[in-house]
Amino acid sequence: MDVSDLGGNILKVALHGRLDTAGVDQIETRFSATLVPGAHNAVVDLSDVSFVASMGVRMFISVARALSQKGCRMVLLSPQVGVNDMFGAAAIPKIIPVVFDEREAVGLMP
Repeated sequence: MDVSDLGGNILKVALHGRLDTAGVDQIETRFSATLVPGAHNAVVDLSDVSFVASMGVRMFISVARALSQKGCRMVLLSPQVGVNDMFGAAAIPKIIPVVFDEREAVGLMP
């Protein structure tokens, strides 16, 4: 997990590898602690994530809801084809915006 500041209370979090049980276990606490307590808007770069299991979906929804309660937003950026297909099947875009351009992601922030 790599974190960078895009300015304007927006953090970019780049995730890597697989978000299966082991992958989520490794990052979930840090992912949430990086974004939620400080009430940061988040652009989550998924371009280097090859797989997202249901635990990963749950993590994204949980953090997105916590951020929403603080007036912030999460946007998922550039998921790979298989990950994006899974997001569509799980109706993730109805809950968390999914985009393929960082400027568009930043433009969706409150």
